[in-house]
Amino acid sequence: METAAYYAYPARAVEPTTHLLRDEPRLREILVRFPLSSPGFDSTEPVVEVEWFESRAPGRRPALVFNPILGGNYPLERDICRYLARHGIHVALIHRKAVKLAPEESVDHLELLLRQGLIRIRQVVDWLAAHERVDPDRLGSFGISMGGIASVMAAAVEPRLRAHVVALAGGGIPEILARSNDRLLARPRRRYLDRHRMDRTTLEALLRQRVRTDPLTLAPYVDGRRVLMFIAVADRTIGAANALRLWRALGKPRAVFLPLGHYTASLSLPYLKSASLRFFREAFR
Repeated sequence: METAAYYAYPARAVEPTTHLLRDEPRLREILVRFPLSSPGFDSTEPVVEVEWFESRAPGRRPALVFNPILGGNYPLERDICRYLARHGIHVALIHRKAVKLAPEESVDHLELLLRQGLIRIRQVVDWLAAHERVDPDRLGSFGISMGGIASVMAAAVEPRLRAHVVALAGGGIPEILARSNDRLLARPRRRYLDRHRMDRTTLEALLRQRVRTDPLTLAPYVDGRRVLMFIAVADRTIGAANALRLWRALGKPRAVFLPLGHYTASLSLPYLKSASLRFFREAFR
């Protein structure tokens, strides 16, 4: 009950603005924007921005929220979204907001960003559930890397999402942020450590103390029977050990173990797409 209250937000009518990006026989792509409903704290990103991949298949269709990776401009994500939409599943690609250690901010600011990110996902689910082309009883999520972490946490706090593909994710956030050598995480961490004159061990302890929104903490609230994981056993970004920790915390759900690293896992994209489609069709049957 306390967890549900922490990620609650005031209900509000959504009046989105839309802009057509692409139109083809099997799908439409639309940029959708609407205000974030802030639950009493100062919002750092007051606008929710979504790329809506709408399937042309008839009737009300299943729909997913798609949580992207931390870096890049979504080429991998758009490829997956188009594949799923062409096969009858709508997808809402949520534009990523920066979630990183900022030297000028406290660790508490990171927790605010993580909490706000979950509230953003929940409000996209509100929009999906009310959409005339969407079947509100067949909603799910797809997340890659940091987006996979977000999908696990969203699964814990948003019961309307009933099936989840989680790729290249791990837990917990303190270990990943303090230990990963990926440049997207290492550079801001180095600046943060220099600014605050601390080492990695001290930072990790501080993150453990202050970060409440974490996949390992929320994993007990997730039904692992509704999850499909893709785990890269040579992952040095999230860390294979962290990926396995999350897998165990979720009750060892169905998983595909890829003999690849975090970035070379892109070589498995054709298989990842087809296996994910089969999983969602089974889950929404």
